[in-house]
Amino acid sequence: MYPFRSLPENLIAFCAFLRDDHGFAIGPREAHDAARALEIADLADERAVRHVLRPVLSGTREDAACFDAAFSAFFFPGPSRVVQSELSARPRALNRADANEPAPDRMRASATAEGGIDESRLTVDGQLVPAPPSEVTDAARVSLARASYSPYDAEGEVGGPEIRRADPEWCDAARSLVRRLHVGLSRSWRPSTKGQRFDLRRTLRVSLQSGGEPLNIRWLRRPKRAPRFVVLVDGSRSMSGAASTALELAVAIAAATMRIEAFTFSTGLRRVTDEVQRAAAGDTVRINRLQHAWGGGTAIGECLRDFLRRFGDRLLGRQTLVVIASDGLDVGQPDVLRDAMREIRRRSAGVVWLNPLLETAGYEPTASGMLAARPYITTFAAVNDAAGLARLSRLVRIRM
Repeated sequence: MYPFRSLPENLIAFCAFLRDDHGFAIGPREAHDAARALEIADLADERAVRHVLRPVLSGTREDAACFDAAFSAFFFPGPSRVVQSELSARPRALNRADANEPAPDRMRASATAEGGIDESRLTVDGQLVPAPPSEVTDAARVSLARASYSPYDAEGEVGGPEIRRADPEWCDAARSLVRRLHVGLSRSWRPSTKGQRFDLRRTLRVSLQSGGEPLNIRWLRRPKRAPRFVVLVDGSRSMSGAASTALELAVAIAAATMRIEAFTFSTGLRRVTDEVQRAAAGDTVRINRLQHAWGGGTAIGECLRDFLRRFGDRLLGRQTLVVIASDGLDVGQPDVLRDAMREIRRRSAGVVWLNPLLETAGYEPTASGMLAARPYITTFAAVNDAAGLARLSRLVRIRM
């Protein structure tokens, strides 16, 4: 399956192949994310490797559509495994000087010469590929900048994801979730047909209709207090498909309760509560100016630490349920994530971690980010559709 002897060499050459021959926007950051993603995959299983690399290296829908054909063309060359017409219609013409070189050598040389990937820093399973002794020219720097560019990093006309009112199935499931969860009882007493306290005033008022006889007893009760929801959505490239689903979940919850705050993060954090509430009200909203909070790498620990610093005192408490939607592929330091999760768990009613990979056959949460976070997660599940959200309402555990 693998053209080269070592896994890092195969990954470098494959990234260069996608970038140069099929127009993928892949730079050092994406290659590093792919290397980290492979930590959770069974490298002997072709389908597992495909599934892990597709969301990390595909920056657009067009990329995702042609990824499988490109994967087969690189790792399984030959007419029996791939049809040329299936490949992307965006190939780049090769230089004549490169025409006689073997394809893998040419792709690896391209990745090195253009500065597309820093081989001296790429490791997979402890294997290290040394950097070639070549100088990076100005043209190579331009090529690297172009390859690393993501349209979601800009503040221009091309913005972040578009969100709209959630489907009725999502809204029904969200209402069920909000109705089932409570973080104690309200301090105020409300009229009720059944309750813990006798309502003398209302009982006397109703008795006037029956000649002063108290035939209908009225009661007071303390209603259950619904939690405040804080939803943090991982918008990194590895979550390219699942992040939109997580935002739809946030919109559905916003349609069921006003007690919600929403954020997106990648290598930075941004509050998107206003956009989510507008979408819940029926508007179609494009979330712009996300910058480092969408479409980049994944620094979960740093972003959660930033959340604690900026919003922790105001939003966290015994009435707050924190929902984190992420695959856990963190490129930061595990200790930073561990400390942030410990603090969030200590200051909240519960921590729900929604990992879309949990529904993948054979997946085990062994990535360093997930291992650091797991001890502080009270509910670990996957919500990839409205049915998953309905199941979640029966799984969530809250500290009273």
